[in-house]
Amino acid sequence: MNIMEMREALRTFDSNSFSTQLDELEQKRKDAFNLFLVVVFVLGSIVFFLMLSQGMTEIVKFAGVAAILISIFFYRRMAAIRQEAKKQLMPALCFRIGFDYTLRPTDLAIEPFKNLSIIPPYDEKTLEDQVTGKIEDVDFELLEAKLLAVHRDSKGRKSTRTVFNGFLVQFDFHKNFEGQTIIAKDRTVIGNFFSGWAKNGQRVKLEDHEFESQFEVHSTDQVEARYLLTPSFMERMLKFSRLPSVKQLQMAFKDGSVYMAIKRNGNAFEGGSFKLNDPALIAQNISDIAMIFDMVIELNLTQETKI
Repeated sequence: MNIMEMREALRTFDSNSFSTQLDELEQKRKDAFNLFLVVVFVLGSIVFFLMLSQGMTEIVKFAGVAAILISIFFYRRMAAIRQEAKKQLMPALCFRIGFDYTLRPTDLAIEPFKNLSIIPPYDEKTLEDQVTGKIEDVDFELLEAKLLAVHRDSKGRKSTRTVFNGFLVQFDFHKNFEGQTIIAKDRTVIGNFFSGWAKNGQRVKLEDHEFESQFEVHSTDQVEARYLLTPSFMERMLKFSRLPSVKQLQMAFKDGSVYMAIKRNGNAFEGGSFKLNDPALIAQNISDIAMIFDMVIELNLTQETKI
């Protein structure tokens, strides 16, 4: 299939075959939601009564913590039902256009990105929604990643900060590069100086002033970097980085592949509706899958020159 045929296949996806399953899951979600509300009301009432009768004693504090934990348990039941809906729907959508889908990829999926300086250091990670396949002879692998930095204060109390949330994508160019070229967000003169220590190679100066204002480039091969970063490619990269769905874009060329780290707001492949049987759920998931086509088209990856 070419991209146009893939788009048409998604547009004509027969959602009727999933209507019964989604109706059943939506009823389960409603039941779980109503039970959650009852649990919160009952536990809240008990804690409130204890506070009025005993004041803020240790027992009341313990009851409050227990009430929160129990409420979280019942809330997670709803989340599990949403996950079940995604497990049924996403593989079918991807199969329709020849892609493979994995809800929970292995930790190995992030390994190629670790030493490329396009994702920040992290202590904890959550990986999900791995999509692999081929678009007009361009092999790719995409997954969602949430990366957290962990901090502990002097008393050992843990706090976390999200340092990356978005897509990690690898496209195969079907040609080998001798060097390694990193295209990262420009961090001003001082920031570039310190971040440059973490990157292999030397800083590459380019003629495109607008591109230089947005990105910094390091490469182990200056000639190859300029061969890859032609004026037309830099223009396409700037255009792609301005898409509403892209919060930040960083890229790397290595071993015949281009790697992309795309920061986004929110999660993809979660559907566009609270109700699991709403047609908007399927429509939004189709739109999210189609973002992969945007990457290929905007960066012109199907051309034989690949630049």
